[in-house]
Amino acid sequence: MRPALLSAPVILAAGLLAASSAWATDALGQKTGKLCFTLHDAALGGGYSWGKGRLYFGTHSYPVKLHGGGAVGFGYSTLKGEGKVYNLARLSDFNGTYWSVRAEATIGKGRNVAVLDNNQGVDIKASMRTSGGHLAAAVMRLTLRVDPGGERADTVPATCSFPIR
Repeated sequence: MRPALLSAPVILAAGLLAASSAWATDALGQKTGKLCFTLHDAALGGGYSWGKGRLYFGTHSYPVKLHGGGAVGFGYSTLKGEGKVYNLARLSDFNGTYWSVRAEATIGKGRNVAVLDNNQGVDIKASMRTSGGHLAAAVMRLTLRVDPGGERADTVPATCSFPIR
């Protein structure tokens, strides 16, 4: 009987190790960073978005500027979000135009989720809290640029804090 009892913890430990390594990757690939951001979105027919954020990559963080737009929207909203960054090998690969299909209906407060990708193969899975009054359904085009001059040694926060500094 004793060998059966000893094998149960070993099997359980092996299962937990296998499960934790499976959680390390996602359908988008390997998580390599985190983006905390604030985005303002205004639309009257066509829309325009602008904001700033902070990219946590490796042992450093970098300020990020965001701007772009979409079509078919009406209203204004502020989005505070955090994104898991996937497949970022070099900091320079982060810069570029990201595309996403997005729908938003915010009256007061709400939530939104989007997956963005650029031509360098970098993906961002973002979850956002929205506030304002905004109705939109659009193909979204956002340009993200890192300012390497604002680099600082930093650790990845468990959750994003606002305002972005």
